[in-house]
Amino acid sequence: MIAKIKITDLGKAEEYSFRNNKDWNVWVTAVDEKDRRKVQRMTHNFNKKLVRHFAQYFYDWSDEDSAIWSHLEEGGPQKRHVKRIIDFLRPFCEDDKAHRLGVNCFAGISRSTAIGIIALVMSGRTIEDALTEILEVRPEAWPNLRILKFASEILACNLHQHIIDWKESCTGSLWRPPERLQPEQI
Repeated sequence: MIAKIKITDLGKAEEYSFRNNKDWNVWVTAVDEKDRRKVQRMTHNFNKKLVRHFAQYFYDWSDEDSAIWSHLEEGGPQKRHVKRIIDFLRPFCEDDKAHRLGVNCFAGISRSTAIGIIALVMSGRTIEDALTEILEVRPEAWPNLRILKFASEILACNLHQHIIDWKESCTGSLWRPPERLQPEQI
């Protein structure tokens, strides 16, 4: 079971991988392909400390992102990515040993918080308790709905709708990020 969770950004995760401590024994990274070299260094560092590390590469694209970002949909989270993450987490979530899980994405806001919710629910927490715990460790959390949609299908529990309802209660409607310029427009 996941007894303790840490959600962070890529820079802090890289720092944790260099430290000589035993705070975390399992770590999941979900970042863009461009960060592969940093993550390989982290994996090497974590392996030396006997921390089980899993990395999945995809863009932070969610169903709530506007059409202007649709070019990221294909490289964004896919069901196969989420299944791999769940398959990695399953033994740690389902055994009786108390595991300490670290999760990071680039900013520690969207992909990582969605994965944290998944891990906590897989460990037996209710969706409400998982969200509360994530918000306690990462108040700026805004979990990726696309990841949660796929996890809902895989785990046969409705994580997705619960987080949509929570987001709507925070904002009055489903928040959409501001329109951002395409790289060629900058």
